[in-house]
Amino acid sequence: MINKLVPPSLRRFLTAITPVITRVREIGAATYMELCRNNRRRQQVIAVLACCAGLTYFVTLSRMQSATASLGSTTTVLIATSSIKPGDIITDQLFSLRTLPRSAVAPTVLHVAQLGLVAQQPISIGELLTTTNTGTSSTQQLQLPAGFRSVAVVPPAALPPMQVGDHVDIIANGTVLAADALVLSLMQNTTSAVIGEIVGVIVAVPAELSAAVASAAAIGDATLVVSS
Repeated sequence: MINKLVPPSLRRFLTAITPVITRVREIGAATYMELCRNNRRRQQVIAVLACCAGLTYFVTLSRMQSATASLGSTTTVLIATSSIKPGDIITDQLFSLRTLPRSAVAPTVLHVAQLGLVAQQPISIGELLTTTNTGTSSTQQLQLPAGFRSVAVVPPAALPPMQVGDHVDIIANGTVLAADALVLSLMQNTTSAVIGEIVGVIVAVPAELSAAVASAAAIGDATLVVSS
């Protein structure tokens, strides 16, 4: 029975579809009873449903593998699990290993933990450990002068001999982007092959030149020339 409080238009609609609903129920009940009587047909229906479920699973798995492959190769990184203050010794309890797409990882990120690793800057929970915010107990790092910005530069070619406190010119495509930049610290190779090799530097450049230097460094165009 249709409730009298239902609006007339809705009441007419419900009255019109009631036979359809009843017929669908009858067909569903008849089909179920037929399946119960015919065990072979029931098994066939179950087999078809199982095949559909399996096909759906394999299609989903294939799409997930394709999405993973599109990200390219992966690499292991170190992520802080606790807030770390400058000068704190970074122990195993302060970070965890994560796997990220190599294309999304900056060249300054640490891939393996080093003995005697010390925080050079405040590190927040979830922040990646890098050669910029960490160093070893023997690593020397200068303070950033006022009005300057620090930029990590990993040249495509071998670095000339240099040390902390040296001044370098930063060049890209034959143009001097920043002259007489100050070397704040040296970036060591953190791979298992040649640990300790200097692969880049952290330099201090005037704030107005930092964007151009950072852009050139990000695409690997920046090179360094030691100035007198």
